[in-house]
Amino acid sequence: GGCEKTEDYDQEDPASEVQPAIRSEPADERRQTALLAVESTASTEHEVVVVVREFLNAIDGGDYDHAIGLGTPDEFKREGLIQVNETFDFANIGITEAVVGDKNAAVLIDSVSGPSDTGQFGYSLVKSDNRWLIRDVDWLPGNEAVEKWLNGFKRVEPNAKSVAGTD
Repeated sequence: GGCEKTEDYDQEDPASEVQPAIRSEPADERRQTALLAVESTASTEHEVVVVVREFLNAIDGGDYDHAIGLGTPDEFKREGLIQVNETFDFANIGITEAVVGDKNAAVLIDSVSGPSDTGQFGYSLVKSDNRWLIRDVDWLPGNEAVEKWLNGFKRVEPNAKSVAGTD
């Protein structure tokens, strides 16, 4: 009969852990799910890639406050992000390249169509209190602009390593 008791106990245990989550607001649950998703991919993806993807998903989903929180203070304004969301489609966008140095990182996303041309966004990240924040965003129309931007970054962080993308 000992075995049965253990089984019962096991069944009760998860239920008691689940209880508080059920009472929380739907928004919280969504956020928890999002956080869990980020944590599960974090093992394979560098934090800078996760941050940029989270930023794009937040804009795409209209969660501007979350997007603003991923940037350095005063970097992003709600109006600007709304405009970006209306102009560009970030759904299912990929990360082309991510290069990480000691204090700075550069992340490029796939080409997107803009109002006047197609280009890539380059995200400059800075390490602040052990987390990466988006410090600046550049619109890079065409390969030349991309190369120039990456070279500029490599001058600042000569020992930067590629953590995503082809190079």
